[in-house]
Amino acid sequence: MGQSFRQESQTAHRPRSTQELLAAGVGRGALRGPRWRRVARGFYTPAIDPPLTPAQRILDAVPLIGAGALGGWAAGYVHGAQWLDGIDPFNFDTFLLDCLGLRRASLPTVRFHNSIVPAEDRIGLDGIVVTSALRTAFDGMRWAPSLEEGVVFADAMAHFAGVGGRELVQYADDHPAWPGVDQARCAARLMDGGVLSPWESRLRCCYLLEAGLPARILLNVPVFAGGREIGWPDIFDPEAALAVEFDGEHHRDLEQHHRDNIREEAFEDANVTVVRADSLDLRSGRQAFIQRVRNGYVRGLARDRSQDRWTLESPRGWRPHSPR
Repeated sequence: MGQSFRQESQTAHRPRSTQELLAAGVGRGALRGPRWRRVARGFYTPAIDPPLTPAQRILDAVPLIGAGALGGWAAGYVHGAQWLDGIDPFNFDTFLLDCLGLRRASLPTVRFHNSIVPAEDRIGLDGIVVTSALRTAFDGMRWAPSLEEGVVFADAMAHFAGVGGRELVQYADDHPAWPGVDQARCAARLMDGGVLSPWESRLRCCYLLEAGLPARILLNVPVFAGGREIGWPDIFDPEAALAVEFDGEHHRDLEQHHRDNIREEAFEDANVTVVRADSLDLRSGRQAFIQRVRNGYVRGLARDRSQDRWTLESPRGWRPHSPR
């Protein structure tokens, strides 16, 4: 079970049936009042101020599962893929929860899929039946609104749940007629569990699929110059000596911004071209960013290689560590 789900579950409320609450002394009138929240027919939790945590949204759906299983982002979150939090990163709407194996009409918060879920594709975690990590990744990739978001889902399941690309391709090949299988197969071939955030996944897809730059890139590898580590670019192309870095929200911190400036100057001193991106570049400014990264690639190829001071070979005594 994932750390984020486990932590949130400690303060979340599991739905209780009407019978259980009546037996505990909670009257029907109280259940209709402001102190209780109806999450399904005959099930309630104490009233909670929005927004609900991902774990609370998942627990709210448990009474609806019946003989089915939760899938999609909710299953991924339970498995530990904390990036799959059920929030649309582009408009901040909440995604529906997906419940598989039941033939019934969807609800405002839950989408039901009449899809076969054999025993090997389901698992019980803390009393919640979810699809297996492999099935979760497969469904998430094929249901994604785009190939890029399918890769984001696949990367998250690889990073946190250890799902591999080969087994996903095999699963796709074993289910050739399922809707979205072609997208799932493509996402499986592009996935990489070495990313450290979902925005890095989007950055990589933009770099490869939209900017059309070569796939000889390295992800989150240390670069050295002058016998010391100078940085871990999110994307590094050794041929062009091009470092592409995504600046998440933590880069707004003054101390982090200071470190970013020092690192960028160290890259430039070592003859590495740096292109930076943030979420706006990947939301509303894609075309401008694509042109910037293409220009950076061209500059890198045209650099004076005799001035290269960078290397991927670690100096003696350097110890591997996390890039973050």
